[in-house]
Amino acid sequence: MDEKFRQTAAGAVEPSHVRDEVQFEARGFGPAAEALQLRVLNISSHGLSATTDLAFQPGDRLRLILPVVGVMAAEVRWAKGMRFGCVFDMPIDRASYYELLAAVLEPLPPFDPQPERSSPTAASRSNK
Repeated sequence: MDEKFRQTAAGAVEPSHVRDEVQFEARGFGPAAEALQLRVLNISSHGLSATTDLAFQPGDRLRLILPVVGVMAAEVRWAKGMRFGCVFDMPIDRASYYELLAAVLEPLPPFDPQPERSSPTAASRSNK
């Protein structure tokens, strides 16, 4: 079995890499070069899981267009209804992967460099 996947005791095939939970829309092309829209549910540098309105079979070849990294060739490893998991032909390099995550994840609230006025440190400064 491919080192990127492991077989569970029940015989199911699962990714062996930790995946980041995400929710973003992407586009691509299916096995017959048909255009597809997909919602990516989780991703790692080695593959992803998504839903789409097309049904795939293990072994189907896809071309996925992802933010930052562009077109990624992938092979479907499992499919259940309209949800599927695939492995990329080539993993995403670490720097590009983190840029992709930064582009698709919710932004953090703005950083407030001012300490709270009620903190002991702020109070001790005002007493000097």
